[in-house]
Amino acid sequence: MFPFWDYHGTMSELHVRNIPRELHELLRERADTEGRSMSAQAIALLRQALQPAADQSARQQAIDRLREIRNRSHLPDGAAPSEQLIREDRDTAR
Repeated sequence: MFPFWDYHGTMSELHVRNIPRELHELLRERADTEGRSMSAQAIALLRQALQPAADQSARQQAIDRLREIRNRSHLPDGAAPSEQLIREDRDTAR
């Protein structure tokens, strides 16, 4: 995901009407605090609110892929657990 100022594709416009005055003031204050225009602040807040859904989707895809790999991997009966192998490897490296 690129920050909005690095995006060189076409940009869409969004016009929001009937914003409550107190919300408009909060947006203005936040924009001033962050050193952004109100428009840039609105984009940043939308991105912050919507990004977790995209991140969650990517995270779930990674988890599903790891489960697929785990299900295809079959260790022989009596194989040492991975944590034991890691401990042994650490002990031999010392």
